[in-house]
Amino acid sequence: MNKKAQQEIVGFVLIVVVVMVGLMIYLTMSLRSSPENEGSLEVANALDALMKQTTECAVVYVPNYDTFEDLFKSAYKGESCTNLNKPAREYLEEASREVLTDMMASESSVMAYELQFAEKNSEGAIQGLLMFTEGNCTGNVNSAMRTLSSGSERLLITLKTCTF
Repeated sequence: MNKKAQQEIVGFVLIVVVVMVGLMIYLTMSLRSSPENEGSLEVANALDALMKQTTECAVVYVPNYDTFEDLFKSAYKGESCTNLNKPAREYLEEASREVLTDMMASESSVMAYELQFAEKNSEGAIQGLLMFTEGNCTGNVNSAMRTLSSGSERLLITLKTCTF
């Protein structure tokens, strides 16, 4: 009789555990944020970190290396990295892809990301200058945008991440 009671208690505990796991999964799915969360703090911080990072590209002279923010402007103007004998736009795509891949690899919840570099003209239309994506997005999208001024032009840099 004692063994039968123990088996019933174990069975009851297993049923409770299965129900609790099911409820947790249901709650996480139902409480997820909207499909795209613009102005995400985490993505904004990642974009800020990217923009402040110094690159190996020197447009003017060698000890004056560009940050990614300066490199976006140099790429827009069609300048070249004098120390690398490479157009700034080409180096920007290579370096930003490498840095973002490394940054996102440290984030376990990020499945995919997209970086878009665009120009906003005087009529408000946006013309894409550079865009690349890595991964497949099937979850929540978080994004952040930065505006840069290059002369009279307004440049937009948008970073989107896809998390599960």
